[in-house]
Amino acid sequence: MAGPGAGPARRGTRRGPYAKSVERRRQIVDQVLSVYDELGLEGTSLRAIAESIGVTHPVLVHHFGTREQLFLEVLREHDLRFGAQVQDEALADLLRRSARYSARVPGLTALLGNMIARALESGNERSHAYFVERYARLRRQVGAVLESARAAGTVRADIPVDATAALLVAAADGLSTQWLLDREVDMEASLLVLDRLLEPPAQMPG
Repeated sequence: MAGPGAGPARRGTRRGPYAKSVERRRQIVDQVLSVYDELGLEGTSLRAIAESIGVTHPVLVHHFGTREQLFLEVLREHDLRFGAQVQDEALADLLRRSARYSARVPGLTALLGNMIARALESGNERSHAYFVERYARLRRQVGAVLESARAAGTVRADIPVDATAALLVAAADGLSTQWLLDREVDMEASLLVLDRLLEPPAQMPG
């Protein structure tokens, strides 16, 4: 039987290991992309990742379960970091930042493309569900930016916001894939063309 004060002390002990576990997961996520860049999709088994980043295979299994779950966690973490800056951002700034982020973290773009392809295969329900939710979230985020821009008068009012958000997300993904194949592709310039096309039409002189 626990004596007085044992309960709070035990809860405090529980929080310590949990915080360390969360931090360890974050460290692993941050290291995975460098391994992926070096070994590619086929070379990045959980054992290869564990060996490359200096942890044991059981540690990776404990934190993530499978390679699929680990890769989805990497994508989710980077999406969260990118999305945290979306609020109160001009459309042109969002498009510019998206292009620069893809260029700065090419391994992430390559992993994204590979995982989308796997999500389209039968039997990969977890990845499929993740990307359905991911794209719905991205459309909402971009749609909110479009709504704000329309209210500010910098985006035309005669376009459907939902369809335009889907178009912008598709353009960003497609251009990043083209850039991976050919570094001469200018993602930023291409995305900013869309920003100009969405500007309100010039007022005719009276």
